[in-house]
Amino acid sequence: MPLAGGGCVMRALKKTRPTPKRPPRGLWSARRRWPVFLFSLSLVGVAAYAVLQTGLGPLSSSGRDAALRTSLQEMGLRVRSITVAGRVHTGAKELLDALNIAKDDSILHVDLESAHKRVARLPWVEQVSVIRNLPDALHIEIIERVPIAIWQRNGEMVLIDRTGQEITEKNIAEFHALPLIVGKGAPRAAGELIAMLDTEPQLRGRVKAAIRVGERRWNLRFKDGIDVCLPEQDAQAAWRKLALYEAREGLLARDVELVDLRLASKLVVRLTPDAIRRTAEPGRDAHLYDGNFVRGHG
Repeated sequence: MPLAGGGCVMRALKKTRPTPKRPPRGLWSARRRWPVFLFSLSLVGVAAYAVLQTGLGPLSSSGRDAALRTSLQEMGLRVRSITVAGRVHTGAKELLDALNIAKDDSILHVDLESAHKRVARLPWVEQVSVIRNLPDALHIEIIERVPIAIWQRNGEMVLIDRTGQEITEKNIAEFHALPLIVGKGAPRAAGELIAMLDTEPQLRGRVKAAIRVGERRWNLRFKDGIDVCLPEQDAQAAWRKLALYEAREGLLARDVELVDLRLASKLVVRLTPDAIRRTAEPGRDAHLYDGNFVRGHG
């Protein structure tokens, strides 16, 4: 009776004979692979025989090459299946077009290196392996890029990954939860920015956009309209300071429109126009020292 694993059921010759122990899984698998290895070795021998039968000479000769292809196909060495692992955003047709491998073509004629290069050029593909499994299968393993932000470039939107690599301009709406980045040099610095934002998750989800200023630092736009100016140096410390003020004072829930963190010694808060009209001295910013609002000239 055949089993799913390829073994068979054997009747015990004598009930008194002890049942032999099954080998460890690793050793069992190694023994089971011998038939596959021998079969693959025999195919190589058959392929060599086919070469001899069709005549010696370079495969660039169209006649000999066609005869060899036909011989290999008749022996079963042809592409019958292509399997893929790791494909999420890459389209099936797009992948097949990049592979450029015809069904039932000689599997030994598949140029794995060229197929690898073509697939690696697809926008979503970060890493790829193209594996030939004799006698008739190819397996593709893909690691796709992970988008971290949407870059606004000359009025167009494009997804970027952690390295700043552009991915695609298609289906941007599906990634509406990602922050928008703007400005020259923004993609190159985006990976470091996102890593910093992630250190304070209670604030991270409130950031709508990030504007790169002079290719040196960032301004953040929160979803409620508040702007936050980060310093050029040690932005991580400033981001942590903002999280502490928010947790302790509820700073971002107050009537402010801008929080300036560029000065290490103090935090400057600009009030909203309505809040300014309610103050005795409109037109001035509020400086925050040690959790207390103190008025000062802007």
